[in-house]
Amino acid sequence: MRISSLSRPVIPAFVFVFAMLAAAQTLHWKIHDYSDEGFTALYPSLPDVQKKSIDTPEGTFELRTYSAGAGDSTLMVGICDYGPVVASKNPDQMLVGAKNSMVANSSARVMSEKKIVLDKNPGIEFEAENGSTHFSVRMYIVQTTMYQTLVASPLSKPFNQTKRFLDSFQLVARTKYESQD
Repeated sequence: MRISSLSRPVIPAFVFVFAMLAAAQTLHWKIHDYSDEGFTALYPSLPDVQKKSIDTPEGTFELRTYSAGAGDSTLMVGICDYGPVVASKNPDQMLVGAKNSMVANSSARVMSEKKIVLDKNPGIEFEAENGSTHFSVRMYIVQTTMYQTLVASPLSKPFNQTKRFLDSFQLVARTKYESQD
């Protein structure tokens, strides 16, 4: 059987598309339910859970992070419940303070920023970069809890599923609630 000259470009294009689909499928995206923390998110692998103490002007609090790697990128959801200490604080000021702290701790500069809302909860979305890393971040205040979603990628290799991960973050009813006193 002879392949016509018109179909020759189609074969490499088909092979390229097939290879791209195969590469995309190596990440096994799955919704992970953390209803005890009040969220679900789509990850390409089982997230690693870590806890650490963070010091703030209001006191010391526990930050819990759920992170997974995707090639050279890191996808993360962070949760910190500040409890009654911040109940009367302005959510917008808390978001700006958290953004400024993250940017300063990463030696980054903000590239873009806008206010956002998730289920009527105030938030902030921003892009930042330092000498080697690009950060795509969304932060939300839900009552006394701050949720942060983040994708960190090398400047030279942007993660093409950033929006997919950030958009997958959803608030759900908490099955247990542990307030910091």
